Amino acid sequence: MKRKSVGVGQTVELNVRIEKNLPAVVPDALSFETGASKAQAEDPSLCIYEHHGVEFSSYSRGALPSFYEDLLLGKALPLTFATPAVHDVDTLTAIALFLHRDLATHPATASFVYTVDFVHRLGFPSLAHIEPRLAQFLSVLRCYVPDNGVTPRELSERLTTAVKWVREYIQDGMTPSLSGTNPRVRVIDVGSNGFVLAEANALWDGWLELYRLGFLRGLLTEVVDQDRRRVLAARKSLYVPFNLEMAGKLLNQMELAMGEPPDWKLSPDGLWLEGPSDGTLILIKHVMDVLVRV
Repeated sequence: MKRKSVGVGQTVELNVRIEKNLPAVVPDALSFETGASKAQAEDPSLCIYEHHGVEFSSYSRGALPSFYEDLLLGKALPLTFATPAVHDVDTLTAIALFLHRDLATHPATASFVYTVDFVHRLGFPSLAHIEPRLAQFLSVLRCYVPDNGVTPRELSERLTTAVKWVREYIQDGMTPSLSGTNPRVRVIDVGSNGFVLAEANALWDGWLELYRLGFLRGLLTEVVDQDRRRVLAARKSLYVPFNLEMAGKLLNQMELAMGEPPDWKLSPDGLWLEGPSDGTLILIKHVMDVLVRV
């Protein structure tokens, strides 16, 4: 992906290089989330922006705001932006700023940059705490530019379109046509330490509504038919005590005892426990008996 940038008395060609297996320090390029060490990222003589890996956590300073502030303050940057993949909206936003330098000084950019970084670092639950239309827009961007499964040409075309959307949002507040569910959530019961039992017509969007209401953990259900329900148990962060791994093991044992497949699945981050995709026959009362004890 290339773009010519016209400055005062000069024209330069800016390049975006997206390749797997890049070195941590890409020669003659701005290295964005390439797997560099913390010491390399903190070296002012290098153009490295990183916050992934064993030396970093979700609470470490993000790569995107670090790049944005350097750009805003006039740091000399290479003409090539290198990254192994467009993993999330932070990389996409960094590419938009790299290609369109005029965005750096736009008054709406700072708010957008720090919101994107907030969502990227803290994950899905953070979408509950930003303006709903922007949350929906960021969700669309996350799905629109996948980090695998497309040809280089298709990736370039999608990236060009997504960068255009980011630019239009910052400059004019415009978004592409957004369509999504309007979750209807009914709180059934509440417990201690932010626990909730609720019912919704859309599980993931329903949890965003529950997080907006201040709940931290619990169970959300969706009726499939008279006997089965889809369910999604969650905790907002690792700070919240809720042993979903243990709950998943116990519930899968109950499924096997009922002659059902053990399809309760725990997310890699330990924040989500999703019931069988076709719904579970376990009574919600019995699911709750497990959850309140873990």
